[in-house]
Amino acid sequence: MITYFIHGFLESPEMWKFCASQFPNARYLSMPGHGVWLNEECPDSMEGIALALLKDFDTSQSFQIIGHSMGGYLIPHLLHLGLLPIRIGIFHSKLGADDEEKKKQRQRAIDLVHDNKSLYVRTMITHLFSDGFKVKRYQVIEQLISEANSVTAETIVACQKAMLSRSCGIQKTKENQIPVHYFAGAKDAGIPLEQIHSEISKLHPFATLDIEEDIGHMGQWESPDAVMRWLNKYFIY
Repeated sequence: MITYFIHGFLESPEMWKFCASQFPNARYLSMPGHGVWLNEECPDSMEGIALALLKDFDTSQSFQIIGHSMGGYLIPHLLHLGLLPIRIGIFHSKLGADDEEKKKQRQRAIDLVHDNKSLYVRTMITHLFSDGFKVKRYQVIEQLISEANSVTAETIVACQKAMLSRSCGIQKTKENQIPVHYFAGAKDAGIPLEQIHSEISKLHPFATLDIEEDIGHMGQWESPDAVMRWLNKYFIY
């Protein structure tokens, strides 16, 4: 079985290095404008980005998909294109669309990128981590900020527009009765736990949730051991 990993916004497939040794038959996808496709134009819709990823899937054998943040947002759009994984991992992410407040935040982000891209990147990346991690491991955050600055302003704006306008994927996932395994940080400022609990109630009985109490949005850095326990529980056979 193949495991497909999809990184998040302003990330690259390198984010999955912490678990790569446990997935010998894995494929690490790059979104347009990120990673190995850094110089590619990024579509400004989730459908367009999902279509760009579709060519990297081998549907001749069973597969599972794990997506971090924006990578998780893309999974329902891949289902709309006909992909049917045997299970899904929603890693610091959700299947639902943005609420109105989040849409306003994304529009403000677009405006800030136009005015001061470097300030936007620094603010956004720092916001993803718990306060404790910011103090103890600030060097990690600085490195991620440096890497994220390689993404163009055009790609940042396109991704924000795509996330802002995306549709809800809960019903599509439930219709296909695909097991969905969530991993969340209790201190994630971007995706409140109540939103995840709401999704799980709608997906019952096809969803599970593992919560790590002391982390934010970046478990691969904040608590890789906890993330590995989650991966081992649901995705490694």
